[in-house]
Parts: sequence; structure tokens; C-alpha cells
Amino acid sequence: MKHETLQRALWWLCLLIAPLILAAIELFHPANFTQHPGMYQYLSVPEAHQHQHMALRYFGPQWWFVLHMIQTPMMALVGVGIWLLVADVRTAHGTLAVALAWLARLAAFVFLIYYTVLDGIGGIGLGRTIVLTQTMVADGQLSPDQLKAVASVLNATWVDHWVGGVGSVISQGASWAAFAMTAAAALARALARQGPLPALALLAIGGWVLQLSHAALHGPVAFALLIIAAMWLRWAESRAAARH
Repeated sequence: MKHETLQRALWWLCLLIAPLILAAIELFHPANFTQHPGMYQYLSVPEAHQHQHMALRYFGPQWWFVLHMIQTPMMALVGVGIWLLVADVRTAHGTLAVALAWLARLAAFVFLIYYTVLDGIGGIGLGRTIVLTQTMVADGQLSPDQLKAVASVLNATWVDHWVGGVGSVISQGASWAAFAMTAAAALARALARQGPLPALALLAIGGWVLQLSHAALHGPVAFALLIIAAMWLRWAESRAAARH
């Protein structure tokens, strides 16, 4: 009984609370600033809502740091939630269903690792670096030319092929893992006849939207779809249990 209570609590934490928090904070996660005006130029100052950057508002580099301090563990919980969604796919449901369930688990593991690395470099680390840079400029420890050099290095890191915040091996790996884990989980549960097909379709679509971007407005849409799908599946399971 204690194990079931813990698993139920974890389910709600990972598939309702975490995505709900993410849907809310991603409304304030800007997008489309890499080329214009540039990463450092945009993130280093607060910005009001601008259609091209999507976010309702951007509060400055300290918010970029706080945002990703919240986002990183919430993303990890979502990965755990996908693992929970396929926990009841058994051998009796067929080899393909089991294989897809394990694919979903593997993709969730990759998602958890790569999104953590991505947020650590392009979110938490970058945010603190910008804040520290501005503090050093205010204290007279960096000259305008030195600030320009630091900004150039940070902008180059942001678009780096391996560790950049957009289009890099890490960011693309995390993004495609997000779609793979939701799509594989949806297919595994469909083959196991665990849940309505429309709910499972929403689960996979949510992963696809998240693969496109976790910033506004893709992120809020993706996590809203995940919540709807999870609640629908939970409701269907409750109804099935009541009938038995």
C-alpha cells in the first residue's frame, strides 16, 4: 500500500505539477533572439513583450538564471513521468509493446541527461555569467572592450555546434529524445490497449511540439497537451478499475 501511495504521488508530481509549472514559466521564456539582436544583447536586459520573441515578458539575466533553476528539475520530473506511463506494459502485451516501452525509457533517460546539460550550460551557467559580467562592468573590473570580448565569446558559445543553446548536438539530442519518449510511450500503450487513442495521440503530439522548442509559445502548448493526455489516461484507468 505504501509503495502504491508513493507511486501515485510521484505520478501526480511528474505528470501534472511539473508540466503545469513548466507551462507557466515557459510563457516568460523568450525565443528567436539568436540572430537579432543577438543572444547577449537580448538576454542582458529586461524586455517587454515583443511578438517576434513570443514571451509575455522577459525580466533580465537574473530571471534567465532563476527560470532554468526551476526548469531543469521540472524537465527531469517529466522524463520520470514518461517512465511511469509505461510501467504497466508487460510481456503479456506483446514483444513490440515491451520493446517500445523500453525505447520510451531509454529516450526518457537521454532526455533527462541532455536537457540537464543544456540547461546547465545555456541556462543556469549562462545566466550567472551574464549577471557576473554586468557586476564586474559596474565595479570597473571590465572595460568596454573587455565586455565586448566577453559578449562575443558568450554569443559564440550559444551557437556552438556541440554545446550551443540552439541547433547543437546537445539541444537537438534533448529535443528529439523528448519526441521519441512520448511517441514510443504512446505506441507502447496503444499496443497494450492502455488508454484511449486520442489521449495517446495528444501525448505524442505534445512531444513533437516540445521537440520544436521548449520556449514560448511551443513550451506552454507542449506541456498543456501532456497534462491533458495524462489526465485523460488517468481518468480512463479509473473508469476501467471501477468497472472491475
